[in-house]
Order: sequence, then C-alpha cells, then structure tokens
Amino acid sequence: MQIEEQVQAGEPVQVEEQMQIEDRVQVEEQVRVEERMQVEGQDVEDQYENENIIPNDVQNNEESNTGSKSSQRTNATSVNLDVSDVDSDQSCPICMEQWTSSGEHRLCCLRCGHLFGHSCILRWLQYSCNSTNRRCPQCNKKASVKHIRMLYAKKLTAIDSTEYDNLKKDLIKVSAEKNNLRKELACANIRLKVYEDHVNCMKKRITELENQKSKINVDTCPSASSLASRKFHLEQSVEICKDGGCRVLDYNPWYKLLAVSQKSTTSLFNGYGVRKMDCECFNLRQFIFLHTQAIRDLTFHSTQQTILLSVGFDKCAKLVDIQNNVTVHTYQTECPLWSCCWSGDNPNVFLTGAQNGVISQFDIRQTSSALSVLEGNGDKSPVVSMAGVPPNPGSGIGRGGFIACRLNTCYTYEIKDTNYLSKQMFIEGPFVSVRYDEKNHHCLISSRPNSRQPHARHIVCTIERNTSNEEIVTYNAVHTFQAGNSQQLLSRPCYLSVEDDTLVAAYIESSSSVSLWSIATGQKLHNLPVSDPVMDLCSFNINNNLFLTSLSAKKLRLYNYGQLTQT
Repeated sequence: MQIEEQVQAGEPVQVEEQMQIEDRVQVEEQVRVEERMQVEGQDVEDQYENENIIPNDVQNNEESNTGSKSSQRTNATSVNLDVSDVDSDQSCPICMEQWTSSGEHRLCCLRCGHLFGHSCILRWLQYSCNSTNRRCPQCNKKASVKHIRMLYAKKLTAIDSTEYDNLKKDLIKVSAEKNNLRKELACANIRLKVYEDHVNCMKKRITELENQKSKINVDTCPSASSLASRKFHLEQSVEICKDGGCRVLDYNPWYKLLAVSQKSTTSLFNGYGVRKMDCECFNLRQFIFLHTQAIRDLTFHSTQQTILLSVGFDKCAKLVDIQNNVTVHTYQTECPLWSCCWSGDNPNVFLTGAQNGVISQFDIRQTSSALSVLEGNGDKSPVVSMAGVPPNPGSGIGRGGFIACRLNTCYTYEIKDTNYLSKQMFIEGPFVSVRYDEKNHHCLISSRPNSRQPHARHIVCTIERNTSNEEIVTYNAVHTFQAGNSQQLLSRPCYLSVEDDTLVAAYIESSSSVSLWSIATGQKLHNLPVSDPVMDLCSFNINNNLFLTSLSAKKLRLYNYGQLTQT
C-alpha cells in the first residue's frame, strides 16, 4: 500500500514531465516541417525574386534542428556582438532587439527583402496575422512562412548609398551633356571654317573691285592725275613752345587764326593754355591761360565766331571768348576729360568725354551743371575722340547727334526727343580718333593695330541705318587706308577739301611721315617726311590757298598746296 501510494503520488509529476517533453518534441517537429517547406518552395520563389545570399565564412556547426532549448540558449549567448558597433539597421524591427547569426532569433528575411529575427517573424506570421492576410510588417506586402529565408552573416551593416547613386546619375547626365556640347562645338568649328573661307573669298573680291574702281576713277577723273602731280611744300615752321607740351589745335575761319594748346612759359601761370596764331602772316599772338593740367581737346563753335571750347585733365571744360581773351564759363566735372565736341543737332549743346568712359551733356545757356550723363555701355575706357554730326535724313544718324570713340568701342548718338540714343558701330579698335566730313557725309575712324589687324587703319565710311536691329548702325566702308604697323601716339588725322576730291592726311609712325590719300581713287598721293612725331593735323583755306598744318610737341609746320582751281 505504501508503494502504491508513492506511485500514485508521483504519477502526476511524471505525467506532467512527459507532457512537457511531448510539447518540446512537437515544437521541434513543427520547425523541421517548416524548414522542409522552405526548401520545397525554393523553386517557386526563384520565379519572383533573385536573392543575393551572403555566405558566412565560418559555418555554425553547433546549430542542430534536434537540439534542446538549453543548447539553443547556449548558442545564442555565445555570439559576441559589440553593441556600440551596431546601428538601428541591425536590430529586429518587431522586438527592437539585435538579431543573431544562430538560434531562435537568427537573421532572416522575407522575399520583399526586409530583415527580422526568425522567432519574431515566425510568430508574426503564425499568430499575429490570420491565414488569409499574412503580410510583411514593414512594407505590407503579402508573405507566408515559406517565404522566410535564412541569412548567414555574423554582422550586417547597411550603407546609405543614396548620395552616391544621385551623384552617379548626375555624372551620367553631365557626361551626356558634355558629349552633346562636343558635337555642337565640332559642328560650330566646321561652320566657322566655312564662313572664314567665304569671308576670305569676299575680301579678295572686294580688293579686285576696289582696284577696278581705282582704275576707272583715274581714267574718268582727269583731276586725279593733276592732284598726284601737285606737291605740298613746307611754307613755314614755327616754334610754339621750346619746353614742349603742345597737343591739339583748331582753325577759326572767321578770324583766320589757329588756336594751339601749349604749356605755359611764364612762372605766373603754371599750367596750360592756348596760343593764337595769325594764319595770314603766320605770326604768333596772345597766350590765354586756361587749365592747370594738360589740355586734351579744343574746338571752335560752328556758328558763334568767338567761342572756343577746351577740356583738360584738370576735370574742367571751359568756354573762351577768343576775341577778348577771357574765359566765359568753367564747367566742373568729376573725372579728367579727354575729348569734347559740339552737338550736330543743337548749337547750344556741347559734350565732354571723360577718362572713365562717361559722356556729359552741357548747355551753354545753363551754367549750373550737366544736363545728362551717358554711360559707356559697359566700356569704362577713356573717350579718346568725339565728332558732331549734323542732321542727314536717311543716314544712321538722320536727326543729328555725335560720334564717340572710346579706346575699345565706337558708338553713334542720335537725338530722340530730348535724349540721345546710343547705337554701336562694330569696328575693330583700339580707337585713336574720329572725324566727320559734312561735305561728303563721311566718317573717318582711326584705330591702332591689334592681334587681328597688324596695321594701323584709317577707315572712311558712311553710317547707314540698320533695318533689322534699331540698336546698332551699319557702316559702309568706302576706303581703308593702312598706316604702318605702329601707332603709339593718339595722333589725329584730318580731311582736306580740294577741287573735285577730298584728301585724308594722317601721320605714319613707322615711316615718320605724313601720308595723303585720295578718297576719289583710294590711292596714296603724297608722303611728307617729318622729323618730330605729329600730334595733330588741321587744314584750312585762305584766299583760295590750301594749307595743311602739322603740330608736334614743340613746333607747328605749315604746308602749302597752292592755289585751288575755282569750281
């Protein structure tokens, strides 16, 4: 009885232990069945995805499908993970615990690619989802137990390659654009070569036509041969200032005198002024002190006989009564002045060109300040020369205005209402001087040599209106006279009006001479040797005798052409 009672008392304990063993065996059997199902469904899964399995260099031989729970716990704890080296991408998104390379919570994934601990995702699919709606907890795509894939990795790190991928796409895009630009550049170079060949052919054709025109003019114009046979001879040489400092001059036809800029020779007036010279007897007259620094330009008024305009480096523009030898008014500016002219549309308006490229408009009836200021359209180089242009309907400056040459650009300014409208002339610089011939409506633009043009050039042209673009004007070159390969000084040429022709006189630095060309024939007629560099040239007619005046730093030379034939 005692033994039976002991058996009966211990029987529930043994039954309970056996049930626990049976439960463990049942769970292990279920795991083995699920793993077999995973192997059997491998072929089906290959139709939906291509998985990259990262093998582990060292296989965990301790893992066993029939191992006990104690052995699984031992394997799980044997994995040594440095938590400080693992970021949030190495933890299970379900339990937020780090996964392992073996055991119940080993690393696995679904076919969508999301990573989980094996026990967590298995529990999720079996118990947290119903049989008809099993989905990935991350992306909500359909999933099942057979979709679970074991991953063999001791440590997994997810690298953010978003920026790299974006840069790679940008690189591909830029490379494609670069290739397209190379193709466009190659096509543009081909077109440029074709255009250059065409331009060269046109230049040759223009040269041939100019030669033919010259021959025709010589044959049809008997005066051309007579002009070539007549010579200028030196009439008078006058020393203006032995210390130098002469720069510009202009002729007054009413009083028949020349106004020549020079440095003051007296200690009382330490500066610059103008010396008057009587052109009938070639005698020097009074000196008029004007500026404290060098005079850069001067010009007589076209209708008011006594008014002389001068500008200088002392930032002043002055109106002078040449008859009474007094300064009428002084206009102060903010920058040294290089050039001036009277406007061709309004006799009361004059303009000054400054060293910073700014053109100021003044009215002699308003002595307070400038009426307006015209900027240089981006060119801040000095305004080296200006010339007034009277109204000429049908031309590029039909309403009148003026032309201004900066060192780098040349613009025409046409009056419109009360403002001047600037229009660029696309001629190659650097520029030296600009003159205007009212008789033939020709413009004489002089420029220095540059990298494309090895010679100094004097271009005689007409200014035409551009019908396709109102912001520019077109110049029609009548002649281009080459003047040597050197032009250091800002030497100004001039026009000379003879019987049936107009001549252009210009100083040639390379040959130390003054050359004269015929506009009618385009040929060089005379070559006058000079000993000093010529700063300015001016022509005038007295008693029907034509004179050419050349001004150097110290001397004034007068060349007599002789009596002109009455026309």
